[in-house]
Amino acid sequence: MPRRAFLHVGMPKCATTTIQAALVQRQEALRGLGIAYEMPEGPEAEGQGNAARLAISILRQREEATAAALDFFSSGTGDVVLSSEAFSALYKSAAVIQFIEALRARGFEVSVIALFRRQDHWLESDFKQHVKGAHTWDGTIAELLEKRTQQDVLNYALFTLYWGKYVGRDRVFTAVIQPGSARRDPVNFVLEQIGAGSLCYGEDADVPLANVSPPTGLIEPARLLKQEMRAAGASAGQVDVALDRFFAEAPGVIAVPKRRFLMPHAQRQAVVDRWKGSNHDLVRRAGHRGAFDVDVAEDPASEVPLDEEARAVLAAWTAARGPAPAPQVQARRGLLRRLLGK
Repeated sequence: MPRRAFLHVGMPKCATTTIQAALVQRQEALRGLGIAYEMPEGPEAEGQGNAARLAISILRQREEATAAALDFFSSGTGDVVLSSEAFSALYKSAAVIQFIEALRARGFEVSVIALFRRQDHWLESDFKQHVKGAHTWDGTIAELLEKRTQQDVLNYALFTLYWGKYVGRDRVFTAVIQPGSARRDPVNFVLEQIGAGSLCYGEDADVPLANVSPPTGLIEPARLLKQEMRAAGASAGQVDVALDRFFAEAPGVIAVPKRRFLMPHAQRQAVVDRWKGSNHDLVRRAGHRGAFDVDVAEDPASEVPLDEEARAVLAAWTAARGPAPAPQVQARRGLLRRLLGK
């Protein structure tokens, strides 16, 4: 009987870090079920999933590094789970075909697991990460929407179709993360797909908490701060320190806008309408769980012009605390952040 390899391919901003932390937390219990979630040594693997370096080696066509990583993960006798957001960038790559074949040559039957958020929710999360993370990106959310649309990142049905071509449509398992759903839900979905349903988290279980975002009302002011500092020649490390200080201290000294969303209702509705057909196609496929909500919430606070509001917040922060210090430090960039920040 072939061993099974489960590729948890993200998507980014879809509870990936929480799922990875839960897999580590359940690591010993998983071994007891004959399922390995092994972490390679090295700081670059921390917080990025066990297969981050493997996925990036595949993307960069580093054959020796890819083979070495595959040897590491296939060294046992049971099933394996390989998790990395960077896998999501592979779905159109010719290199992924060689990767799947290499797994099969090592005796594995390959399945894919992916989770999704509705496109407007996902885009706002993606934008927040671009602002607060160690990215060079300092453009607007409208510019990021255009970029992600051109990249087909928001076409989830296409994403699933490609993976189905590589591993078989009956071996692609997907689910929707609903707004307000329990933190355990995406974790439990993954545990169920890998055959570890007995390890699912109950209502009172301590599910790992990871990658908490700052208040939405501070995101655009932080982007403007980042943009101004970069234009003035600040280093990546200086920007990183300034943003950390802003997110940590601003809620205590200024009034944070109560907006729930970065985009106004009309723009969020347009995003939902644009991808409604793709989402419908995805929901109809075998191996998928959950429907995409089509109701776009209204929030009067989110209708306030974003730029005007953000500049007022940034002015209040500067007046209250003064310019952020600019020590000469190195930016804290993980392997995946460096890749996605290019």
